[in-house]
Amino acid sequence: MQELKPGFVPGDGRGEDKMRGCMRAHDAWALELPVLMGTMNARAVEIDLGQQGMQAALAVISGRFCMLLRPGLSEQETAFSIRSLLARYIHRPASLLTLWPEPGGQRVVVKEPDDSSDLKLEDPPDVPADVLALYEDGNWAPKDGWRSDDEVLEELKKITADHLKGIVEYIPEEMYPLPDGLGAVVAAGYDSEGLAHPLVFLRGDLPVGLCVDLLGFSLALAADADRGDREPDENGIFYVGTDAGPVCGPGVALLGALMVQRLGRRPEDCDFRLLDPSEVAGPGHELAA
Repeated sequence: MQELKPGFVPGDGRGEDKMRGCMRAHDAWALELPVLMGTMNARAVEIDLGQQGMQAALAVISGRFCMLLRPGLSEQETAFSIRSLLARYIHRPASLLTLWPEPGGQRVVVKEPDDSSDLKLEDPPDVPADVLALYEDGNWAPKDGWRSDDEVLEELKKITADHLKGIVEYIPEEMYPLPDGLGAVVAAGYDSEGLAHPLVFLRGDLPVGLCVDLLGFSLALAADADRGDREPDENGIFYVGTDAGPVCGPGVALLGALMVQRLGRRPEDCDFRLLDPSEVAGPGHELAA
């Protein structure tokens, strides 16, 4: 079987330098909470929010972020609310955001109110940051400094082979043209001790930065990290799309983003959409074989 030689496309906007001085959504979940609050110049206050069920809100007042919290929240609920609101703000700034728990209490929803014209809110401030200083020598600081996307990709492949005893290859040439939006096909084998050994087939014609973020997500997915409600198909296969949203909490996307950052790339949006088998099983495509 002939393997497709990667033909990565440069210059897709996922820049190697421009993101290093910007906060990213995953930072809201990875940084220590006092560091996050200090960096964002945010303060938290308990206040009666009035609306039934609203758990917290973010408002820009006097040039700083005010985290408005319903009285009586636990320490864990408080931290989760603050991180959720700041992650959403980093992804898409707004002068007012509200947070509501979903039924069952397992998730929250962050919303931007449709009408806040009666409130005197300020324009959202920019939040530049020295990322290396924020993470210092922590577990998710780049261990060898910032590196090129090509170097990070090769390092991820090496770690997969040497430490995870897995395989990273490119989708074979005979499978092309691929379904629109497909980025990777992921599965895992398990040894006698229950450890996962990932098998990842990547699309070979993607920009290098996107490919790196995809591989980080795929390895976290195969490693059986907290997947939420994500399940493979009946053959144990995940189909990972190229579309991604911001990291919105602990789980696969956060682990993948931090893995990439640890190796020297500032990841971008890493919560990649998983495709249904029906979306990839078009005429001539038997990717599960």
